[in-house]
Amino acid sequence: MEELENKNNQENFMLINQEIKTSLLESARWGKFLAIVGYISVGFLILAGFLIMIGFSLAGRYSETRFPMVIAGFLYIIIAILYFFPVYYLYNFSDQMKKGLGSNNQQSVTSGFLHLKSMFKFIGILTIVILSIYALILVIAIPAALFARHSFAY
Repeated sequence: MEELENKNNQENFMLINQEIKTSLLESARWGKFLAIVGYISVGFLILAGFLIMIGFSLAGRYSETRFPMVIAGFLYIIIAILYFFPVYYLYNFSDQMKKGLGSNNQQSVTSGFLHLKSMFKFIGILTIVILSIYALILVIAIPAALFARHSFAY
């Protein structure tokens, strides 16, 4: 029985050599840089969204536009919210990885990898949703275009 426990412990053990540690630290540094740039981008997207909503709502009083630009402002804010989550996960990956490798704390390294997994999972699900929306638009747009073409034929 004791031999089986030792075998399981050996199977779950992984050595992080200096080359792996260096690569992970460099990945964490680049991840932190990209996350900071991402946070700044999220801030600019939110600012742009509010400026578009305010600016075009004031300008809309003097013109008769068909498309209310407040919707465009909301789209910017929605994009910023969606962009926030992968940036948040990337920053936490970088922070936890750097702390864990610096202090040889396996729990922090594991937490960093869990945040990285969450980032990829979020981006993957978002990609599936966007591709599904594109497919739905195509399924609706192609018949609509064919119908419109036959309706306006002379």
